[in-house]
Amino acid sequence: MIPEDPAARVAALVASIDRIEQAMVEPPALDDDEPVFLASIGWRSGSTLMQRILMTDPGLLVWGEPLSHLLYLNRLVEPLFGFTEIWPEMNHWISRLPKLDLTRDWIAHVAPDAGHLKGAYRAFLDRWLATPARERGFSRWGVKQVRWSGEEAIALRWLYPRAKFILMVRHPVSAYQSMKNIGFVPNEMGFVLEWPDRWIADLDAYAAYWDRLARSWGAASARMDVTWVRYEDLMDGRTDFDALGRATGLDLEPSTAMSVVAGGPVIRSEMTPEERDRINALTVEGRRIFAYAE
Repeated sequence: MIPEDPAARVAALVASIDRIEQAMVEPPALDDDEPVFLASIGWRSGSTLMQRILMTDPGLLVWGEPLSHLLYLNRLVEPLFGFTEIWPEMNHWISRLPKLDLTRDWIAHVAPDAGHLKGAYRAFLDRWLATPARERGFSRWGVKQVRWSGEEAIALRWLYPRAKFILMVRHPVSAYQSMKNIGFVPNEMGFVLEWPDRWIADLDAYAAYWDRLARSWGAASARMDVTWVRYEDLMDGRTDFDALGRATGLDLEPSTAMSVVAGGPVIRSEMTPEERDRINALTVEGRRIFAYAE
């Protein structure tokens, strides 16, 4: 059974990917591509501003949540959990059956080598996202997404070992108020999580989702390099863009992107003490990871 705890899910996925690697006889030939993956712990955390900042390097195109409601990568990651200690057995892979007689032996479940599965995952993302960027003259590419967890980061690291990861994070109370400012109305106007029937519809759902993403990213960050950028530091001028540029191999000019305010109209809303207390109560563990007090 797939665990519910975010850290346990990350550990389970790592174990499943290790099993796929162990099964490979014909590993895919992967190039040394260095995409930039920009994630955010939910909405309203500065990811679009950071996307624009990253693209002040003229060689980089960062796609902005392509077909975001469909959660393509999230859904592609889910089947990987099915690789367990007991299944599939090594005789599932044709590369592990050198003496297989295709007309006399049991062949009902014979599959291509596990390396081709990994190669297919990589080929899908390359053709969908990398190729169009290069066809437009960009030497590097990336993607922004606010719905990825640490699980998607682990999978992307598997497929792109040289990829760079940036994670935007904002205090959940502040982020929730910003959501209300652009039209989020509990139980009336929500945010799509996964089309068509999964929505963030109220405060509790939002806070639980924020906490789950934070805990998942905390677990993933313990296993791979992820550059965290706090929204509060970004807006107060405390982000070290020279260090960020070195970490990502980009030549950044942040003042260009930060000189323009983009986005739709804002509705000024108020946060009640009860809302603040409830969000803080539901995000204790996630906030601790990113050093956010109440």
